[in-house]
Amino acid sequence: MQPTSLAVEGTLCAESAGRPTEAKLGPVTTESDEQAVFRLLAQQVGQRSYQNWFAGKVSLKLEANLLIMGVASPFLLTWMQKKFSSEINATAIACIGPAAEYRFEVDPVLARQELSSKGQADAAKVTAETADRKSLTNSDQKSERIDGGHKPTQPAPYKGRRFADLSTFITGKSNQLAYMATQQASEQPGALYNPLFIHGGVGLGKTHLLEGFYRKIRQQYPSLQVVFLTAESFGNYFSKALQERSLPGFRQRFRNVDVLIIDDIDFFESKHNFQEELLHTIKHLESHGRQLIFSSDRHPRLLTKMSEELTTRFLSGLVCRVESPETELRLQIARQRALQLKTPITDGALEYVARRFSHNVRELEGAMNCLQTWHVMTKQKITTTMARQVLADLERDCIRIIKMDDIKQIVCTTFGISEADLKSSRRSRNVSQPRMLAMFLARKLTQAAYSEIGDFFGGRNHSTVMFAEKKVRQWLKNQDSIRVALQDWSTEEIIESLEQQLLAS
Repeated sequence: MQPTSLAVEGTLCAESAGRPTEAKLGPVTTESDEQAVFRLLAQQVGQRSYQNWFAGKVSLKLEANLLIMGVASPFLLTWMQKKFSSEINATAIACIGPAAEYRFEVDPVLARQELSSKGQADAAKVTAETADRKSLTNSDQKSERIDGGHKPTQPAPYKGRRFADLSTFITGKSNQLAYMATQQASEQPGALYNPLFIHGGVGLGKTHLLEGFYRKIRQQYPSLQVVFLTAESFGNYFSKALQERSLPGFRQRFRNVDVLIIDDIDFFESKHNFQEELLHTIKHLESHGRQLIFSSDRHPRLLTKMSEELTTRFLSGLVCRVESPETELRLQIARQRALQLKTPITDGALEYVARRFSHNVRELEGAMNCLQTWHVMTKQKITTTMARQVLADLERDCIRIIKMDDIKQIVCTTFGISEADLKSSRRSRNVSQPRMLAMFLARKLTQAAYSEIGDFFGGRNHSTVMFAEKKVRQWLKNQDSIRVALQDWSTEEIIESLEQQLLAS
């Protein structure tokens, strides 16, 4: 990297030898050379920043005209490049001369030291969790056996996986129904809410609920045979059984369970063979009073490429929606995460994080992890100012740029219409309503002008787009319904579902 021009009085040899070196130092090999460089560096960045970021945390090396600064991690490298570039440049010029250059690199020795330190800090926690994991693994092995005490021919899904606990699930208005339904179903598996279908956008806690359900069933009913897997894994086992001509073993494996939990059921859309096998599995388990629980990113009626019979099976139990967390819940989650990570943080900083990272729980936890890393490196308490500064890049990266083409594809998929129909002059309700919704979303979620939106959706003029926007706002105000897949949905629900799909895609 070529440094910017910056005049600095004094050179390294001015401190150590009294005359300029002009890039003749070579690698820093003596303690006096290194100390001299560090003294110049401390003058440039100030004693406080020096102690926080450099003292005992970086290594130095001089090669010809190049000053190399080693750091312990890529995160630290990025942060210091952004924060201290001009100061490092000034130090390089002071050490070497006007032709000086500098660069950062990850030092493997420092990286190992940081990992070692972190490992020692986590040792007590790992020891405390070991007994619980062993207990759960033993329970897994017991309940994965089928009738007669023989192990199934397929490997047990998620063997050794660590499952979340329902007691750590933080509840609020957005997820209360799904949480209570999961709790009650785990008390009496097969008797209530069968099947239980949980849907919502990515990163909102659906998998946490399913894992917590699994864990609680294993603890309360250790004799039951419970299987937890993703829809993709179910499909992989089925495909392997077809290839190996071992379908009877596959069916024995999945149709003799007491509880079947499948995550991300939307994976089966457009996969008709998988859907047919799953349907027969569901029929068999339901007829024997076995518990079924599924999760998806959409309501069953919005899984437009799923068979009607499967959809009605999903609807026959209880369908619960997990929504984006409200501000109070986000604040609760951020505070809980800070306690788990032992991060000293002010209430103002927590409120800032909860306010700015609003789409899902994962990005909120990611922001807290980033602040924890900063605290570990600086040993400083996280204030609102610091949180805003540290998370600036992360916040920028969380912005999802939505294009009109994305809106077109999501709307066509949801309503089961073609792109040609959406852009055509047809005025039938099953086409005109999706078209107006698409224009409304394009106006809301993109920077496109009315004329651009009209052009994209079939060469219409700006007044048509303005009319569509006004019409959809009227539907929202009057709480009108829209027909999707033979069922009426409120306009608000449809728009929220489309927005979630756009943000998640």
